[in-house]
Amino acid sequence: MNLHRTFSFAVLIVMVCALAAAAGVDVLSQSTDVRLDQKVDFDADGLHVSEALGSLAQNTGVPMAAGVNDNDWMVRDRRIIVHVKAMPLRNLMREISSILHFDWITIGSGTELKYAILQTEDQAKEEQSLRDSAVDAQAKQLRTKRENVLAEMSNLGSLGRQDAATLANTDPWKYVLASEPLGRSLAEFLNSSAEARNAFLQGTSASFPVSQLSTELQATVQSMTESYDSLQQRIGASDDHSDLLRKFDKLQVTINRNAMTSASAVMAKGLLGSIEVGTADESIFVPVFDPSSSVAKSLGRAIVRLQSGLSKEEVGKLLQSELQSNTAESGQPERDITSDPSLKRAVALYDKKTTASLADVLKSLALRSGLNIISDCLPCKAAVIASGSRPLGEQLEIIRKDYGSNWEKSGNTLRLRDSEWFIKRSWEVPRVWIEYWADRGKANNGLLLEDMVQIAKLRDSQIDHTIINSTELAGMRTIEVARNRDILRFYASLNYDQQKDMAMKSLAVSSLSDNQWALLQKALIAKDAEYAFSDKGTQAVQLIQTGTDLIDYKFEFIPGPDMPIVEFKLSSGIYGITDNTIK
Repeated sequence: MNLHRTFSFAVLIVMVCALAAAAGVDVLSQSTDVRLDQKVDFDADGLHVSEALGSLAQNTGVPMAAGVNDNDWMVRDRRIIVHVKAMPLRNLMREISSILHFDWITIGSGTELKYAILQTEDQAKEEQSLRDSAVDAQAKQLRTKRENVLAEMSNLGSLGRQDAATLANTDPWKYVLASEPLGRSLAEFLNSSAEARNAFLQGTSASFPVSQLSTELQATVQSMTESYDSLQQRIGASDDHSDLLRKFDKLQVTINRNAMTSASAVMAKGLLGSIEVGTADESIFVPVFDPSSSVAKSLGRAIVRLQSGLSKEEVGKLLQSELQSNTAESGQPERDITSDPSLKRAVALYDKKTTASLADVLKSLALRSGLNIISDCLPCKAAVIASGSRPLGEQLEIIRKDYGSNWEKSGNTLRLRDSEWFIKRSWEVPRVWIEYWADRGKANNGLLLEDMVQIAKLRDSQIDHTIINSTELAGMRTIEVARNRDILRFYASLNYDQQKDMAMKSLAVSSLSDNQWALLQKALIAKDAEYAFSDKGTQAVQLIQTGTDLIDYKFEFIPGPDMPIVEFKLSSGIYGITDNTIK
């Protein structure tokens, strides 16, 4: 089996160019394909996206595919959970691409028009960037807070006027986000632009011209900018940006231009990021606040007071006094589950205490709440879900904490994304590889040495999170492979003659290259062997294979005369075999 399939270089170049051209183009919004207006009921309990789209295509008559071709496992093997009723196909397709951080492209035209979902270059860069920065615990904490705020803005923007009004006294900045175009357009912009979203979530800087955005997204950014400028004018700002706004398509958008370092101490406590729109000489600064922060609440109260009839002068004095006295933040829940009245509705997920996977619990939630649900489906452990009714918001918080899925509710649609999706994607292994090893294991009564070596060459995260938890490889002693990965990697580094010497007699350690010796030392360290840091000398390594139906493999490190041998043992065979049936 060739584990490293490659595409023709010429084909790859063509694909990269095609992706670059397609990036940022919302083909679903631009499409006049009437087939996308049909309403569909659809369910997918953790299906691979290639299978889900195949089923959706069969049900709707709209050809769909996943990935650039059948080898594009990074797209095709992603799993999704979907439970929707009477949702326009266009909307469902958009929800699927959004939850997976992918884009749609079209192939052909007219009656031959087909749709394909794939990962653009920008999205691949975003995923890698998020992965690279995940090692920083503080950045991760801030990212989670930014994700939560972005999700809340999406939900607040969908509230009706009456529901929004109830927030004026309790959560004034959330009231502003719910009642003004600012919140809705800000969330829409950050959710629609991969570059802007990545910069905001990571706290990094990004800059691009307004003209680079689609016409629809330009209008969204303009609405956001004008809305915040209007708020500033209402609370006493004197700057006139009317000339700047008239040449909007000539302006530059900058995410986080030294927002955190240039803000005052009070402002910085509540500031999660910023969006600046303008030129080198003049710009409008749009801050993104944590709505629960004291500074955001003070600004929100200022708007509410103006609406109640208080003068600008009085509001300005109160605002200045509050900002000066804001020296500490009060503790707040991680997620807001009180602003939206529908989150207070009682829902029981199960009638008795149940151990459930994410796919199982979301299926139950869809049935019992009537919500449309779209979620990614990445590795996570099953959780014990208690019986009894709870407010919907509390149930969603239980799901978030137990499964690591960050939720976002907009109207009747609930979206869930694994909070560590960019990390967990690196854990995954191509399905075709796992199926290959599973078939080999069934045919050979267990994994053979060459299979174990192939598995050991995977990354540690792939072995620890995917291989040993694979249902397809259940019983095939993958725990032994994981435990002995280092000696298997050493064995994989040997050439044919060295491997032959190990099996026929023994291999002198003195003949190893520096890299091979380092790999062997790592294996010895894993066994807590005292010889791990010895110099290369008269030591030897050998491989002993015994058995026929069930094969035992034993690697031995021989340190020298009268010294204990270090052993690494593996076996073929499948646990739970009875009459050739895998239990």
